[in-house]
Parts: sequence; structure tokens; C-alpha cells
Amino acid sequence: MKLVDSVDEQALLEDMLDVSKPPVPAACQHLHYLQYTPFRYTARHATRFREKGDRRGVYYASEKVETCATEVAFYRVLFYLESPDTSPSPRPFEMTAFRTQVGGASADITTFDDVGPYVDPTNYTAPHALAAQVREAEGQIIRFPSVRDKGGVNLAVLTCAAFKSGIGETQGWWFRFGEHGLFATQRFGEGRLEFPFTMFADDPRIIIP
Repeated sequence: MKLVDSVDEQALLEDMLDVSKPPVPAACQHLHYLQYTPFRYTARHATRFREKGDRRGVYYASEKVETCATEVAFYRVLFYLESPDTSPSPRPFEMTAFRTQVGGASADITTFDDVGPYVDPTNYTAPHALAAQVREAEGQIIRFPSVRDKGGVNLAVLTCAAFKSGIGETQGWWFRFGEHGLFATQRFGEGRLEFPFTMFADDPRIIIP
């Protein structure tokens, strides 16, 4: 919007930019862009259920907004640790949470006798092998314990066919760095969350002064 003078010009600019992006997979084109984006791009680095270079997308979500917020806080801390010359802004940053429904054949790691190999902070060998098995069996969702929010549950959605709704209820959240961690407050709501740096200390990439 800072580059244009009208909504028509903004729409034109958005269309021009969209042409330069990878095509949206045919099976995902009916979805909102926030849902299909993870399936549009090749993985630049490995994630828990997706190997580097894999063109097949994975959409990560949480069953509760608190778990999602914890994941956001962790990765924001990791970003600044990996970019030591970049200082966090003293101003808060805003994130928007939204609700959507998914369903389909799934694997539920939370029921496994030993979940350890699947929640290692940095070793994704077991999750990658499981994702390959689930895809081969035409599964659509992997349910797994959150590594950051103890007791929280995340979902790895492997196909666009798993989405059963569009974008539903949304919530705005303000995150801000403090001396000892991050804290978040819900816009137009009563949500209050705090994320001390020490809660991420079991990840070898996180350095606690």
C-alpha cells in the first residue's frame, strides 16, 4: 500500500507479484491463501515432518491458540539468536491467529508408547520417516505433542484435501520482548501469555545468558 495510490493499483501490483511465485497446486486452489501457501513452495530447510527440498507441503497448526503463540515466541527468539547483529524492536509486533477445521486419515503420535524420537528439538529423522509412511498410506494429518508448549498438541496437515472449512474466527495478538522473555496480550480480549527465555532452554539452539 505504501507503493501505490489506489486500491486498483494495489490489486494490479498484487497480481504482478503473484505471477512471479510458484503456481498454487490444483488441489489447493479452492482454499484461502493462508491455507494453501505452505503447499506452494519447496522446503528451503527441513522441518519436523518435511525434508529440505521436498515440494510436498506441510501446514502446521495447533489445537489451542496458547500453543500456537508459544511456537511463535520460540521461533522469534531463535530468529534473533541466529541474527546477532539484529536487535528486537522495543515496539510490539502483531500476529493474527485464525481457526480452521481439518479432518481425515491421521496418525496420532500422542498415543505412542515412546514419543521421544518425534519431539527431539533438532533431530527430525523419526518424524521424516513417519511422514513418509503416512503419505504412502494416503494419510492426511499427523497429530503430535508440541515441543515448546508442554502438554500442547500440534497438527501437521499433509494435504489440502484435509481442510474442511475456510478461515473462521480470528484473534489479534501483540507480542513484545522484555528483559527476561516475551509476553503477549490479546487485542480486544483478555488473553495474557508470558514466555520466559528459560522455557526454551532444552533446545540446544537457544542460549540463555
